[in-house]
Amino acid sequence: MDNIKFISIDKTNIQNCHILNESNVPEVGTRTLDEFDDLVRNSDFNQCVILNKEVIGFIICFRDSSKTKSFMYNIEHKNFNEFRNRIKNFMYIDRVAVDARFRNNGIATMLYDDLIEYSLQNNIDNLTAEINILPSRNDPSFKFHKKFKFNEIDTKKYSEEYEVSLQKRIL
Repeated sequence: MDNIKFISIDKTNIQNCHILNESNVPEVGTRTLDEFDDLVRNSDFNQCVILNKEVIGFIICFRDSSKTKSFMYNIEHKNFNEFRNRIKNFMYIDRVAVDARFRNNGIATMLYDDLIEYSLQNNIDNLTAEINILPSRNDPSFKFHKKFKFNEIDTKKYSEEYEVSLQKRIL
């Protein structure tokens, strides 16, 4: 994978990132293209992974800031708000997706490494993420986050069909 590039998500790749997002449901939440674009425009950190001009992965994150809190409140983002009530000075990993053909090649690891570097440079104390327990337990995500020293701080059951593990890593 010598031709791999990491760039910001922008108008040239947003549609392909959205297609990748939708192909990763239910591990990530479904969004319309407009909603996905809104997430990207309001995010504090995002990257798109390109291999030979093809989108093969991305990450979208939000910092615990006044601007983000307002945006997340307006879109009624349950998981961000759960973290906001429990932790200060964090970067919330809203979604990360890697094309199934390219999984287990270190792409998500590279995205997380870049996120950690960015967070340290910006004096962010914690990384947060939720992992689905229901509708189905996302065991690969649990394993991946454990490798990155995330720990479960709680679980949150929103309905009989939706429950998550709230995860945190201290930087």
